[in-house]
Amino acid sequence: MKSSSIKNSTMKRIDHNISEILNLQGTFPRPFWLLAIILMTIGACKEEKKEGANLDGYSITGTLQESPDASLAILSYKENDSTFRDSSVVNQGKFSFQGKVEHPANAMIFLRHGDSFPEPEWKGDIFHFYIENSDIRIVTTDSIKNANIEGSMLNEESFKLSQQVSPLTEEIIALQNRMKGRTKEQIMVTYDTVQIYVDSIRKIRHDFIVAHPHSYKALEEFTSVELRKGFDAREAEVLFYKFDEDLQNTANGKFILDKIAIGKKTAIGQEAIDFTQKTLDGEDFKLSSLRGKYVLIDFWAAWCKPCRAENPNLVKAYNTYKDQNFEIVGVSLDASKEQWKNAIEKDGLPWIHVSDLQYWKNEVAIQYDINSVPANILIDPQGIIIAKNLRGDALNEYLSQLF
Repeated sequence: MKSSSIKNSTMKRIDHNISEILNLQGTFPRPFWLLAIILMTIGACKEEKKEGANLDGYSITGTLQESPDASLAILSYKENDSTFRDSSVVNQGKFSFQGKVEHPANAMIFLRHGDSFPEPEWKGDIFHFYIENSDIRIVTTDSIKNANIEGSMLNEESFKLSQQVSPLTEEIIALQNRMKGRTKEQIMVTYDTVQIYVDSIRKIRHDFIVAHPHSYKALEEFTSVELRKGFDAREAEVLFYKFDEDLQNTANGKFILDKIAIGKKTAIGQEAIDFTQKTLDGEDFKLSSLRGKYVLIDFWAAWCKPCRAENPNLVKAYNTYKDQNFEIVGVSLDASKEQWKNAIEKDGLPWIHVSDLQYWKNEVAIQYDINSVPANILIDPQGIIIAKNLRGDALNEYLSQLF
């Protein structure tokens, strides 16, 4: 049983790293972006020449060499929280779009064949690219998803980055596929190899950000690379302010600044943000009422399997140090009070529990910028944050040094 637990834990870490690699902050719904990420990462775009931006707007021309039945091309992108769609009749294998965007955006083009529109999944035959104010030319040799793009510096930058990252990503996916049925020892060896690839990809993406302060693509990479769980807000802020001012003022730039601001407020060494939330009994609990104790704020949920798997470790820590000025406050991201209560009882969690039952909109989770669970924050008797995200052996080792 223990071997199986370690094996499952290792697989989850590997899955997390792969998810982190493929993480790309976008403006479209997640199902769309799972497809968009793969296409853009593996090389949906190919750039052949650099050309300057057209401040008057964008002009997109497309040539379809092998789509004789295509009747309509549809362009779609999001800007300022609004979805923009345009269509162009395909005439003798050619289509075109004109317009203007305030800032670069992730866009897609798909085709209507005959009188029928594609199903929502479109079977992957979509061309993903960055739309910007420039003269963009799109040429297909077979399907639209394999089109080449010319006339866009931003898409060239994206393509060059994908050329560096794609081979490493494919190696990781291949390693993951080969781990099925392996022993714990074999998985651990494979995990070490995966971690090397993960670190390499992270460095490539970080170096790209540093080298391209004028690029929207670098700004987009910043969101997923520099703002990952546990990021250093002060380091991120220094790097962010190297971007051009117009990039800082984009919606993505403002999102990053908000994340950095919260990160600075909740950084190690800062005073923990006080909060009040309801207990299971409907009573108000205030964090500052525990001033004078070491307090672990544990963000979790009944529906979160990794959280439930971590609970025995928290129970062990609580029972060991509860008489030594140590307390745990569980902040639940549940929406169902019944499920929350049942999980507490089933897992035997004897500490303080609070929630507003607002799922991911839990007010305390928002204040502390909690985007994934489990997560935790350890504060000292003066209410100062001294550690974050201590799990497993790391939590017990840290507490043993305190007590």
